[in-house]
Amino acid sequence: MSHAPARRDVLKYAGTAGAAVAVLGLPSAPTAAAATPDVPPGRRDPAPLDIVVFGDPDSETAHNLTATLSDRITGGLGQSARVLNPTSPASYWGGSLKFDVAVCPAGTTYVTVRLWGDDYDNSSEEAASGTNMWRLQLFCEGKQVGHEDQGAVDSLDILDTAPRTPGRFFFHTLPLPEKMTAGKDKVTLEIRAMGRIWSYGQNQAQLYYKMTTPSRGIYRLYTHTDPYFVPPKGEAQGTAPEPQTRSGGEEVLDAIKARVQKDQKNLLTTADPATMDGWAMQSLAEGYLWSGSPAHQNPQALDRVLQAIDGRYMAWKSDATVMTGSDQQWQGFGRVGLVLALLWEHLGDRLNEQVTGSPYAIANPGFESGTDTPTSWQMPGWASAGGGTWARDTTVSRSGSASLKLQVTTTSGYSYVNSTPRTRIAQGTYRYGAWIRTDAVTGAGAHIDPLFFDASGKLVGSDHKVYASKGTHDWEYVEFVFATPAGATQMEMHLRLSGPGTAWFDDVTLVAPGGTTTPVPPVRKDAYADMLKSSRDYWRQHFPHYSNQSQICAIGIYQTNRGLKLLAPGLALPEDKARDYMYQSIGLKPYLGPEDADGNPTKPLGESYYQVTKAGLTRELGYVGSYGEVMDWLVMMYESVTRGYGGQDAPELREQMVTMTKARGRFRVVDVDKDHCRISRLETVIGWRNEVYPGEIAYASRTAWDSNPVMTAAVFKDPEIVGWTQEMVADGQLYPQLHLQATHTWTRVGLNALRFLSRDWDEFQSLPARPAGIPTAWDQPDFVVTDEDNGCIAVKNGRELLFASLYFRARQGVNDYARIHHVTPVDQRSATIRERSAGTTDATFTARDWILWDYAINDPGASHLPPGGFPPPGDTLHQALAGDVYHLAPVPDDVPDPTLGVHFDGVETMLVGRAPFYLCEYGDYLIAMNTSTDKTATLPARQEFGPARDLATGRTVGAGERPKLGPRSTLVLYRG
Repeated sequence: MSHAPARRDVLKYAGTAGAAVAVLGLPSAPTAAAATPDVPPGRRDPAPLDIVVFGDPDSETAHNLTATLSDRITGGLGQSARVLNPTSPASYWGGSLKFDVAVCPAGTTYVTVRLWGDDYDNSSEEAASGTNMWRLQLFCEGKQVGHEDQGAVDSLDILDTAPRTPGRFFFHTLPLPEKMTAGKDKVTLEIRAMGRIWSYGQNQAQLYYKMTTPSRGIYRLYTHTDPYFVPPKGEAQGTAPEPQTRSGGEEVLDAIKARVQKDQKNLLTTADPATMDGWAMQSLAEGYLWSGSPAHQNPQALDRVLQAIDGRYMAWKSDATVMTGSDQQWQGFGRVGLVLALLWEHLGDRLNEQVTGSPYAIANPGFESGTDTPTSWQMPGWASAGGGTWARDTTVSRSGSASLKLQVTTTSGYSYVNSTPRTRIAQGTYRYGAWIRTDAVTGAGAHIDPLFFDASGKLVGSDHKVYASKGTHDWEYVEFVFATPAGATQMEMHLRLSGPGTAWFDDVTLVAPGGTTTPVPPVRKDAYADMLKSSRDYWRQHFPHYSNQSQICAIGIYQTNRGLKLLAPGLALPEDKARDYMYQSIGLKPYLGPEDADGNPTKPLGESYYQVTKAGLTRELGYVGSYGEVMDWLVMMYESVTRGYGGQDAPELREQMVTMTKARGRFRVVDVDKDHCRISRLETVIGWRNEVYPGEIAYASRTAWDSNPVMTAAVFKDPEIVGWTQEMVADGQLYPQLHLQATHTWTRVGLNALRFLSRDWDEFQSLPARPAGIPTAWDQPDFVVTDEDNGCIAVKNGRELLFASLYFRARQGVNDYARIHHVTPVDQRSATIRERSAGTTDATFTARDWILWDYAINDPGASHLPPGGFPPPGDTLHQALAGDVYHLAPVPDDVPDPTLGVHFDGVETMLVGRAPFYLCEYGDYLIAMNTSTDKTATLPARQEFGPARDLATGRTVGAGERPKLGPRSTLVLYRG
């Protein structure tokens, strides 16, 4: 790939770093449409070229509309509209509208759709979790315009679980491909309804869901040449409802309390420790430390936590992916190290004991672990129909403190349980036994029954029943001596009672043949050190480049190292080295990437790539919405250093994390919710990832699997962050965000609920009142935030908000598309528009004929997903953007391969899509952005745009003035 600027380039580079650059003239049309006749820059005609009024017979006739599976309706503000219905039987594609519209034969023609802001999918309260999130897709001359998911030119609409602009219409604008309108004054468009998409689907069936109910109403469609759409005068748009304060909902706190108590009791008494995941393990450890838990200061909790670590160790020794691809993802065994740090002072001699859970021994043979029922034993569902019962009995035992009690009350009844997991055995003669006590047993009686299975889990042979005496008697030992059947590798011990009476079982035994050698479990201290070091060193060599992934990985590296400092100090990294990974992940130091086996960083993105921008936003490629809300990971990272035995202060982490949290506060939209109550949502329209519109509720921190809305305020106690969070409570928007913690059964969310209840809520309530409000509210001061690394801006200008991503979903080259979100109290506009860029190289990428995505995933593990994703079901579609040519941006010389070694066709590639210079005009705004690190640009004259105010300084810039933009600087002009 050539990193040199193209000879045709509009930026003329002079000399070495820091030399001046003169902008001699920007191209008058985007590079993807180079063959299109030039259109002079400047203000275009704001009047629509054409208007289609859906549901109006005269307008539909005039535009030759053909409707399939569609109904006319009267919708918002009494306006006519069309809905598109599902097929019968249901399929991914629904109804469609095909019609003719006027276009401009030169330059870019834009399409804007008018939609009612109160429509939403009410099937779920959680963002992006609805079952009826139907989409609308635009086609031109039979070809799909843009991509169905995460494309720069996206769908006409994605319905989500909250209304976007209650009480008002909103507008979404997309450009038609210039090559499809060149020389024409009319084209045929089509709007097709379709089902929902799950972007993480691993095959076509998982990706595409059938449409089962009608689409939202489609009111009007306009064509125009100015990217800033101005609706014709006299159109009813609606007004924003007067914001109310939400009241009620505090009962969710009681639901969270009940959920947490139920979780804690289950973890302490019922759940099998050997199969606990990392969240459950930490939840029980936190419960031991919290006075409100039944596990508080309970030695059994300590034993079960260590048994959970034992189980994870044993699972890892059987399957290496438990560390590299488990539910803990890039965190590896980090939570093990954190739990040890939390409980270190309470563990006593337990770490000198052997690891439990050997696969060669029957688990919980004396029934000492459990509550109502013993752990590691189960009654099969079909067996429960036999009329018998089973329980862990702490009033009867042969040894220890408990036994298993089986009871049957009917003549034909039976009851039995079996051990789980299965126990590994070898060939040879084993002795299987148990002690049995009975009371009034008749019928077939109480017995043991070892069953054998091969490596695939298939039963080998049949029953092997050995009975105890009937009637009533004290403890009797029952034994079965048997040669392992050919092919058997596993055994399951069944304990049964057939017929009336009561039987107790205790001290189940399994004795291997003499001379049999089975692995002896290591001492916990050694085993844990092994697993922590292995995890730490693996993830040092697999340090991912996406910002949220690198943060999670850095947390895991640090947590495992903390555990090693306690278990085996000689194996631990120095503190500054362990923190270095965290510094890299949050932008305190350059990201240097995975290390080689000797600990040397590989520097795949050079020596000057930062995971967090100077503006405080995380980097993936460009700005991300929900994926950029990393406050949960920041808090976890901070507390991985500060909590537990040997915890230390980390002021440098806190300062950067507060900066990052405040940066997100400038990317908020304050509006009303479906009940017209005041609400703050995160900005997602300009986000790169599979975002939802409107964004999730977010003041300081949001609700997520690992996050609660008061977390950052409670931990960092920054006055501004506290003020935002207190504003959320005053708006009445806390309680609606807590339903996830109350109802979602995942152990991950359970840990989140425990954290909220045991720590954050009380801490937050104790904080003093702070006056700070959400920065984007209309009564707050104006601001201009620019981020040249992510290519985005956020502007508050009186009673207007402008969010823009000039570097928008440009994954393989500079695509000259900008994404805009413009918000006023009256309406909202979202748009993908054309912009101009400069400074690219001669190297190019040609857009492929792909339908779902415009890229291939940059992950070696995604090789089973075809580049561009699986095509949707139905007829073969073709992409209107296929064949467009994107020039690549220059890449720093010390970046050896911006694909990071993943060479799928069209792979998402770092850095090559962000142009050194952008010029974007939208309505009364003109944005000039210099993203380069060592060049100065001179803005061209703007006679058509006219004089305008520099929103950062307040200075008026004349139309003929040509101000200079230094490296990493942005000018936002507003002519008002």
